Amino acid sequence: MTFKGSLFSKGVMAGALKRFWWVGVLYGIALLLILPFDHMMRELPLANKWAGEMLRNTLDLFSGAAGLQIVLLCTVPVILAVLLFQYLHNGRATAVLHSLPLDRKTLFLSHTAAGLVLLLMPVLVTGLVLLALNATTLLKLYYTPVDILRWMGMSALFDTLTFSIAVLVGMFTGNAVAHIIFTYILQVLPSGLYVLLSENLRHLVYGYFDITQPGKFQYNFPLMVFTGGTSRNLSAAENVSGTVAVYLLAATLFLAAAAYVYRLRHAEAAGEVIAFPILRPVFKYGVTACAMLLAGAYFASVYRGAFPVIALGYVLGSLLGYLTAEALLQKSLKIWSSYKGYLGYAAVTMLLLLGIAVDATGYEHRIPAPEKVREVYFGTSIGGWILRDEQESTREQNVEYEYRGGAFLKDRNNIKNLILLHRQLLKAPRPADGIDHYIVYTLENGTRLVRRYSFDERDYTSLLKPVYESLEYKQVRFPVVAQNPDEIKMIEIGDHRTSKRPVILTDRAEIGEFAARLRRDVLDLTFEELTAGSEENMYADIVDAAGNSVHYNLRPGYGSVIGWLKEKGYYGNIMLLPEEIEYAVLEYLVPSKTYNAGSAPKRIEIRDRRLIEELLNISGPEGKTRMGETVDVTFYVYGKAAGGSFQYHRSIRRDWPVSEALREYLKRLD
Repeated sequence: MTFKGSLFSKGVMAGALKRFWWVGVLYGIALLLILPFDHMMRELPLANKWAGEMLRNTLDLFSGAAGLQIVLLCTVPVILAVLLFQYLHNGRATAVLHSLPLDRKTLFLSHTAAGLVLLLMPVLVTGLVLLALNATTLLKLYYTPVDILRWMGMSALFDTLTFSIAVLVGMFTGNAVAHIIFTYILQVLPSGLYVLLSENLRHLVYGYFDITQPGKFQYNFPLMVFTGGTSRNLSAAENVSGTVAVYLLAATLFLAAAAYVYRLRHAEAAGEVIAFPILRPVFKYGVTACAMLLAGAYFASVYRGAFPVIALGYVLGSLLGYLTAEALLQKSLKIWSSYKGYLGYAAVTMLLLLGIAVDATGYEHRIPAPEKVREVYFGTSIGGWILRDEQESTREQNVEYEYRGGAFLKDRNNIKNLILLHRQLLKAPRPADGIDHYIVYTLENGTRLVRRYSFDERDYTSLLKPVYESLEYKQVRFPVVAQNPDEIKMIEIGDHRTSKRPVILTDRAEIGEFAARLRRDVLDLTFEELTAGSEENMYADIVDAAGNSVHYNLRPGYGSVIGWLKEKGYYGNIMLLPEEIEYAVLEYLVPSKTYNAGSAPKRIEIRDRRLIEELLNISGPEGKTRMGETVDVTFYVYGKAAGGSFQYHRSIRRDWPVSEALREYLKRLD
C-alpha cells in the first residue's frame, strides 16, 4: 500500500497529534488561566469600573494586560514547530521517516496540519467558552461577542504567522537549538541591522541622521509587532482588513517556501547548523558583519565616536564574529586555517570605509537649492517632526503642532538663512562640543533631506539671529503670539522653586491683559535671550477651551509680564522672593570615576543676601561638557514661605560669568 499520491497522510498527522497533544492542552490551560472568565471565577468586583476595564483589556492583544498572551504567541508556535520537525535534526530519525512510502510533500503537509490543529484548537475552545460565559454571566457587561471573535481572529493569525516563520527557518538548519535561535534572530534582524547601520553611519558620516523608525515598519514580524509599535495598524478599524490579509498571505508564502525548500534539502544535513552549503558563506559573513557593527556602535558610544577606537571595535568584533561562525560551521575549534576568508572580508570592509571617508556618494555635501525647498524643520529635537509625520500618516486633520524643540518654517528668508547655515557647517571643522540640531528639508517634489549637526548656536549668530527673531519662528515657538485671547479658558501662573500656591486666572479681562503682556515680551525677545539657556522657574500654563495646554517659561527679562503681576499684587503671592531664603549651599559635583566610596562632596554655606540673589538669577550658555571635566556645581536654597518650608536646587557651570565674591566661594570648593 502506498501513500505517495496523497496530499497528506492521516496516519502521520494522527501520529504527530498523539505525540504532541500535550502542547495543545498546556496552551489551552494557559489561555484559560489568563482570560476574563478566570477573573470571574475569582469573583472580582465586576461593578468596579477599573475591574471591567481590566477584563476588557485581556481580550486586546495590544494592551498592557495581554503581556502573558504575547509571551505565549511568541513561544508556543516556535516550540511546537521545533518538536514537530525534530526528526530533521537527527540523522537516524531522518533516514527512518524518509524511508516510509510517503513523499516529502506528504510529510510536510501532515506535520504542518498537525501543528496548526494543535495551535488553533485551544484558541477555538477558549473562544467558545468565553462566548458561553458572555451569554450566561455578568461578563457580558464588559465585553461583547465581537470582542471575543476579534481576540480569536488575532490569536489565530499570530499563532499561524509565528508557526509558519518557525517552520521555514527549520528547513535551513539541522540543529534544534539553532532552529529556535534563528527563528527569533530572523524576526529582529531587519530592524536590528537597520539600527546598527544607522548608529555606525551616525559616527562615520558627518551630518547623518535617519528619521525612519525601524520598530514601526507598517508590516513587521510578530515579535516586533508587539514590541515595536506597529500594533496601530491592527487597532484602527480601517487598517485591520488590509493588514490581516497581508499577514495571512505572508504566512501562506512562508509555508509554501518551506515546502519547496524541504524538497531540496538533503537528509545528510541533519545535525548541521546550516543545512545548505551554498548558504554557509552567507551565515559566516553575516555573523561577522553584525558582530563588527555591534562592536563598532558600542565603542563609538563609549568613546565619543573617535574613529581610531571605532576601527579597533570593527577589528575585534569582526574577528570574534568570524571565528565564532567558523567554529559553528566546522563544529571544531581548529579554524585558524580559514584566515584567508577573513582577509577578503577585511579588504572589502576597508574599501567601504574608504568610500565613506571620501564621501563617494556626495551625501555629506548635498544641499538643496533654496527655490526647491517647500519648508524646513529646524530645532534641537526631532520629536516635533516625528509627531506631525505620525499624525499625517494616520490622516488626522486640523491638528495644531506645538513647539517641541523644533519649528516648521516656510518663510523664504528663513529658508535661505538655514541653507547658508548648512553650507557654513560643512566649511567649518567638525566641532567637538555643542548641542544636536536637526535640519529636515521638505522639497517641492515631496522628498526629504535630513541632517543632524552638533554646534553652539552663538557661533552662527549672524545666520540664526534673523531666523530666531522672525515673526514666523516666534509664532511657532510661542503660540500665544497668534492666539485669540477669547479662546483661552484659564491661565495658571506659578514658581517651581517655592511652596506657594499658583494663581489661576479665569477672569476674561485679566486673561486678555496677561496674554497681551506675554505676547509683547515674546515679540521683544532677542536671539541672545532665546539662546541664553535660562533656568525654567516661573511659568505660565495657558489652557484653551478644548483643554489643550501650552507651557511657557516666564523669563527674568519679561518686564511687561512681571510688571503686570506686581501691579495686580500676584507677584509676591506666587514668586520666590530673596528675603524668604534662609541660606544657600554650594556643592561640587564630583565625576563618578574620581569619587571615592565613603567620601562626600564638599559643601559650603552662603548667607550673604547679595550672593543668594545672584545665584537665583545666574545663567549662562548650555552645552556638552568634555568627558572627565569637572565643571558643574549644584547650589541648594533653603527657605520658608506662606506655603511652608521649601528647598530648591539647580546646577550651574563653573565657566559662567559670576561676581568676584561668588567666584571666591567657588574656589573654596576646590
